[in-house]
Amino acid sequence: MADENMTPETEVTPTAPTSSASEEMMPRSEAENLLKALKAERDARKQYERELKETKTNLERFAEINPDEYTKLQAEAAEAARVQAQFGEQRELIEQKYSRQAEEAASEANAAKQALAEYQKKYALEKVFFAAGGRTDSADGVSFFDMLSQQVGGNFRQEADGSLTVVDSGGDPILDPESGKRVNAQDFIASYKVHPIYGTFFKGAKGAGAGIGYGGTDANGMVTEDMSSLTSEQLFQRAFGS
Repeated sequence: MADENMTPETEVTPTAPTSSASEEMMPRSEAENLLKALKAERDARKQYERELKETKTNLERFAEINPDEYTKLQAEAAEAARVQAQFGEQRELIEQKYSRQAEEAASEANAAKQALAEYQKKYALEKVFFAAGGRTDSADGVSFFDMLSQQVGGNFRQEADGSLTVVDSGGDPILDPESGKRVNAQDFIASYKVHPIYGTFFKGAKGAGAGIGYGGTDANGMVTEDMSSLTSEQLFQRAFGS
């Protein structure tokens, strides 16, 4: 009866390692390569220590045998170290000098490039000004175009092909409100014929027939309508009835 009430022992079967544990273990080939690398580094360090110890021992023996020569060699080594350090400082100074000169040259090249771009833009704008009927006369080295370009030159951007684009204060092309197309540079310049001051910069700016919608000055040069407060876009719209 006692044997019947006893619970039979449960046989425990060892479980195999989970896949995650096996994945964390380093492959045997990699472990062997790592051990070889560590052993080689350790052997190299021991060899260096032995050679350093032998060199120190030889120097001590040499100092005992020939102290004058040893002192001379020590002085030469110190001088060589000083010269090398001095050369390093000089080389650094030379590098700094030429680096600074290279930066200055690059800055000058950029300034020259910008000046050339401004010249090309001004040249293109001057041709547009004359095509729109601008006056070509000048006095004391100042022309009508010079005075106008100082005021309206910022309204133009020269493209890579050399053409001029009329832009607003934000740098966006100005569009004709009727056609939706970009405003022509010559038409934009011509719109200044209605300006009470800039209108005199164009041929035939006084009297009737001075240009489309012209109302700047009469035959006696008196201002008939003040448009000085108008923006460039408003002047264009006023001149071309848009």
